[in-house]
Amino acid sequence: MGPPASFQTPQTAVVGPAKLASKTIAGVNVKQANELQFQGLTGANPLMTKTLDVQFGKLSQPQFDALKKEFGGLSQVKFDAARDYGVIDFLPPTIQALVNRDIDPGPPAKLKGTGKLNDAMGNEGRGDLEISTSPNCHGTAWEMMRAYQGQPSTHVSLLYGDAQMVGPDYENPEKFTTVGTSEPGKAPAFLSELKPGDVVAFKRGEYELLHSATYVGGGLFFEKPNTESDEYDESPYRLVTLDQAIAPIADYLGEPPTLVGLRPNAPLPPGIEAFSTGDDAKNLEAWAAKKGQTIGKPLVREFEVGMGGGIRGLHFNAVETRRVEIGADGRGVIK
Repeated sequence: MGPPASFQTPQTAVVGPAKLASKTIAGVNVKQANELQFQGLTGANPLMTKTLDVQFGKLSQPQFDALKKEFGGLSQVKFDAARDYGVIDFLPPTIQALVNRDIDPGPPAKLKGTGKLNDAMGNEGRGDLEISTSPNCHGTAWEMMRAYQGQPSTHVSLLYGDAQMVGPDYENPEKFTTVGTSEPGKAPAFLSELKPGDVVAFKRGEYELLHSATYVGGGLFFEKPNTESDEYDESPYRLVTLDQAIAPIADYLGEPPTLVGLRPNAPLPPGIEAFSTGDDAKNLEAWAAKKGQTIGKPLVREFEVGMGGGIRGLHFNAVETRRVEIGADGRGVIK
């Protein structure tokens, strides 16, 4: 499957003061909040490449405790009266490890001799099957919801979770409770009801799911703005306000999206199970075994959706699981 994905931390430039919903979070004054623009990325919509730097400065123990609770209580950063703190210090280790990082998934792996198999999957005339590792918004949101559930705490799976797969889960009342819905262009009344680890689905109309972002607390969200590919788009994992998350989607649609706040009803299964490939993967693995090859990583499905909404073809993406460790500063570090 080729080399593992690599991570970079792009440089940023200050755009200006960030427009937060309030000057306080959990009763603690925000000392400074700036909107930052990532620099030197390939092919990315500038609206997808902004992030936040929110600083509180030095804190008292009660202030530290209030912020830790507000952002879900999972951070392993310790209290130190001499330390300056920012929002990132209070996020779960998995999010700390990913926020403001850009992933390079590497080129797809081409499996020689799979042209007929690729044709049978609906990809007629496209030659041999290619397998990529392509993180996107839905798979990221799924794994971050799991992180807020405390599972996993030491590893994160970087995977593609296509809208065609996660949408039915969101709409299943046995799996997710709808916290609220906001009509396009209207401020979501449900924002104050969200809890860290909830997800907001961004839709065109009632059914077409476009994007997912995970609520982290304090009116802020963590997201992967778009599917990653060095060929056409680099969009680092980022921390944003709701307006920042909406901006690139509204730009794409020409109008604001519908917003739906959702809360998982029970511990979510690993994305490898949730976005299972079923018999398709078994057929591919059987083919590889006959050729004396191994795929080497679990696979999830990626559906190619046509302009009319129908599925034009089926592709595979490999799941890469990485270890999350705790650094000397108490923040999560991806290995």
